[in-house]
Amino acid sequence: MSAVEEEIVGTEPIRLRPDGLPKGFIMKTDGVYSRRDGKDGEAPEWRRLCSPIKVIALPCGADGTGWGRLVEIDDPDGRTHRWAIPAEMLAGDGIEVRREAFRLGLDLEPGTRARNEFLSLLQLWRPSARALTVDCLGWASPACHAFTLGNGDVIGASDVVYQSEGAPHAAREMKPAGSLAEWQRSVGAACIGNPILVACVSLAFAGPLLEPLQMEGGGLHLRGASSRGKSSAQRVAVSVWGSPKFLHTWRATANGLEGTASACNSTLLALDEMGEVAAREAGAACYMLANGSGKMRASRTGTARPAARWRLPILSSGEISLADKMSEGRERIRAGQEVRLLDIPADGRAFGAFDNLHGKTDGKAFADHINRAAAASYGTAGPAFVTALLNDFEGTVGNVRTSVETFSEEAARQLGFEDGQVKRGAQRLGLIAAAGELATKFGITGWEPGDAFSAAMEVLKLWIASRGGGGSAEAREAVERTREFIVAHGLSRFETFGGEKVFNRAGWRMGELYCFAPDVWRREVHAGADGGRAAQLISAAGLLEPGDGKNLAKRISVPGEQRVRAYCVSATIMEMDDE
Repeated sequence: MSAVEEEIVGTEPIRLRPDGLPKGFIMKTDGVYSRRDGKDGEAPEWRRLCSPIKVIALPCGADGTGWGRLVEIDDPDGRTHRWAIPAEMLAGDGIEVRREAFRLGLDLEPGTRARNEFLSLLQLWRPSARALTVDCLGWASPACHAFTLGNGDVIGASDVVYQSEGAPHAAREMKPAGSLAEWQRSVGAACIGNPILVACVSLAFAGPLLEPLQMEGGGLHLRGASSRGKSSAQRVAVSVWGSPKFLHTWRATANGLEGTASACNSTLLALDEMGEVAAREAGAACYMLANGSGKMRASRTGTARPAARWRLPILSSGEISLADKMSEGRERIRAGQEVRLLDIPADGRAFGAFDNLHGKTDGKAFADHINRAAAASYGTAGPAFVTALLNDFEGTVGNVRTSVETFSEEAARQLGFEDGQVKRGAQRLGLIAAAGELATKFGITGWEPGDAFSAAMEVLKLWIASRGGGGSAEAREAVERTREFIVAHGLSRFETFGGEKVFNRAGWRMGELYCFAPDVWRREVHAGADGGRAAQLISAAGLLEPGDGKNLAKRISVPGEQRVRAYCVSATIMEMDDE
């Protein structure tokens, strides 16, 4: 800001006139004063309008629209807050401008005249400086040249500002406390020897890598009994970006989760207590959060508004899994949902979710210790990670890609899986490992090289074990649906040759085969799934007797009827274990 003229009013000390300050206003030490003309030839007087505020630049979007005012407001404790006000907020009586300015600490004189003069001050103040506006937090664009934090700070390009009607409530806790060194000594050090904690913190560092890698969102769901350390692990991860209040809850509507996800873009979305989300919304919410796109909505004029978009890692927790929550609403989890939010049993370690208590007496004492640490030091590690990333952006992103592939290949070699869904899960853990190792290389975590890699491999093993092995989830689900139908109905819907006619027949029992009518197979047994795909998977498992040629449905002879096709499933399907 340049000072272009000095104005003296009486003997009162005033500051040099800031760049672009309109006539009729002056800046004193205690704030802005406005000129009031005297009556009947009396000399004009200057009256205090508000506490210190400056318009330091005129921001607009890259396309030349979306103009605003970038202001600095001094609060009563002397702290300076920046806010880029959209120009359209200056239309009307400006009540929304005043509301947010008051929240930031502005002191405005009472009365209609003061309100009008304040609005005029902002409208007429036109400094020479310009700035580029963005309307999203996290990476400002796919080019990843600037990163906006929830408190409005921008890392990277110096001419970029986040312009909004006010900081999203969900992002206001994205702020620092303590130093990075204090975070390392307390939070980072406590993670050492605890694979689940290391993996959760590494997941938090993965947020800024999703956009440059063009990877979809998703993450981990920590499942386990109450008071076993799940929420403490989330608070530790959240401390990478902000205060403990940056931990959110599943107890929200789909619209509410959209807003929270958008506010956490490129950082971390931590959601506690999955049991509190409505069962009918759980599956759709998982897809929405991982896919990074909200609903298309209409504007006030009826035109379509751009849908909210984001890319972020998710760290969820709950006493039940996503599959269990969806089953409450009589829905089945799909393989795509399963690999977007990996279900991790988090209460079976040596001490709940922990392996190393670092000298504490028990798991509760250690959880209390890390909770206090995360409440005292936070919000420094994430910005430090982004700053270091921007120092060698292209080279670092290339190395991360290589690290993800290296982890995936090593996991396949160690654990011997070939299924595509397990490979996707391994890639997700590979990104977590790469992010944690990169943060360690940047000198942020205080861990030894290889700690994040080992922790991610351990968590991958937990996930594979919890899902019943490294085979296809779709195949397991197809077998389970078929078996559940047989268990539910027994022979009551299967007609045996020479036996009585069956009401609402589903098919026939021929020796060791359950022969399903194709329409029942599609509409009932595999309702909500692809019946043809289910037949392929069950056949590949050696549990379906196929027909001629490429037909999976076999022609059978039914006494008194024409030859019909049926999906003939071996009765040995009832003897299989969960794997």
